[in-house]
Amino acid sequence: MPVVTVADVLERAKHFEEMLSDYYAGIAQSTTREGVRLLTDYMSRHRRRIDGELAELTPDQARHIRTLPIRYEPHAADCKCFVGMELPPDATASQVLDNAVCLDGCLIELYRQAAEQAPDEESQSFFQGLIRCEERDAIELKKIKAMDYF
Repeated sequence: MPVVTVADVLERAKHFEEMLSDYYAGIAQSTTREGVRLLTDYMSRHRRRIDGELAELTPDQARHIRTLPIRYEPHAADCKCFVGMELPPDATASQVLDNAVCLDGCLIELYRQAAEQAPDEESQSFFQGLIRCEERDAIELKKIKAMDYF
């Protein structure tokens, strides 16, 4: 059973956030709808949660959390999350938002698995903060969809 560190999990999540940015940037470039272009361009630029959460810690706290071991590597937030997420050039904002909520769910699951294994309160609290960020994001995306703005 492999032992990984919190830093390993964070690198995996950062890589997933980069894939999300690329995914949204690709939609923004290929869409034929101006509203979808604006939405996905915004979404491709705002996906940097981990650095924000780490910035709220002291350097010693961040170093401590990054070195903590996690017994089992969480199994979420990878390329498999993107299976079936391809969108046509004429995709609606609603379709993009549905995919975004689903993809946020992949990160939530990753952070939940890590929080459950967190060896101390500080690291558990860190992952719970990331979960809250992603859950708030999912709620905001659902609100945008409900407003039918795009």
